[in-house]
Amino acid sequence: MPAADRNPRRPASGHVVGIDVGGTKIAAGVVDTATGDVLERRLVATRKERGGPAVLADCAALAAEVAGGELPVGIGLCELVDLEGRPASGDTVDWRMLDVAGAFGGAAVTLEADVRAAALAEARFGAGAGVSPFLFAIVGTGASACLVVDGVPYRGARGEALVLGAPPVERVAAGPALARAAGVGHAEEVLADPARTELVERAASELGRVLAVLVNALDPALVVLGGGLGSAPAYCERVARACRSLQEYPRTPPLAVVPSSLGPAGGLIGAALSAAVRGS
Repeated sequence: MPAADRNPRRPASGHVVGIDVGGTKIAAGVVDTATGDVLERRLVATRKERGGPAVLADCAALAAEVAGGELPVGIGLCELVDLEGRPASGDTVDWRMLDVAGAFGGAAVTLEADVRAAALAEARFGAGAGVSPFLFAIVGTGASACLVVDGVPYRGARGEALVLGAPPVERVAAGPALARAAGVGHAEEVLADPARTELVERAASELGRVLAVLVNALDPALVVLGGGLGSAPAYCERVARACRSLQEYPRTPPLAVVPSSLGPAGGLIGAALSAAVRGS
């Protein structure tokens, strides 16, 4: 199967198409990789039930719409991505048997795991800028984490250093799990309902416990939470309390656990940066 990374190159302008492929939404835009500015942006529903080929076709159409196929493309995918830039899992969006690069009509394409892409953006332009090491966790449709050292997301021996917990904590603490527990359609409904505070506390406490294991083992200077659920203040604050309560050697001042400062654009900015870094 062809790798997604086909000798990507950074254009002189520094403009790259970034595409953030999540379980719920696909965000695409043209990013100035020198500043992190998003010059054009489009957002569509993933509709993952249609299958990987349909989602990939949507990504290619978005890239053509925002840049006319003339710029390199960086993609952050909500799956495992190996060290060669190939999709290595298909739990949500299965591209393992597809020619990802070929779908973009000859443009240089770089594929990266969404959590590492977003972590790279956070290290360059967000809450993690100038901080090392820091732990980045993305909590939305799924949940995964990445250690960032000197601005570089750690990838592991096979590109799999992102699974958060054993068993994965996303089964109880990510958006769909929280919505299922409450019997509603979206996690935002649960966060907004005072009657469901106990459910939110339970999910946040479990996520905080898993993050505390990493904090105790890795000693990060900062923890940053991204994703639609992770960066929601009501959730992030509860996770922070749970994580700090289980820190074996508490600090003065306490360990900072903060939401991403880049918001929803962080994933597509990081995807573009991943392409620029590979091509430099």
